[in-house]
Amino acid sequence: MTERTTYLLVDGENIDATLGVSVLGRRPHPEERPRWNKLLHHAETSWQQPVTALFFLAVEDSLPSAFVQALLAMGYKAVPLRGEGKIVDIAIQRTAEAL
Repeated sequence: MTERTTYLLVDGENIDATLGVSVLGRRPHPEERPRWNKLLHHAETSWQQPVTALFFLAVEDSLPSAFVQALLAMGYKAVPLRGEGKIVDIAIQRTAEAL
């Protein structure tokens, strides 16, 4: 029997704006931002199987290195979304490549 894997896909585009405008009505404080390590741990314990965590980032020229290093330390793979075309199309393509 083949071991199963859960894929955790996080759309990191505009998290502050979405959380702030849609939920809080203001820019979130650091303690109000999502805890990506807890989300990953929850997925692992809930499904009791390995989790491959992909964090999608819309970027222009370069990735935010400090943030990417933090994601890597937590077990996420940063997936840059840049290139020619619509961002959603690029995201679908990068998801297929990552899987």
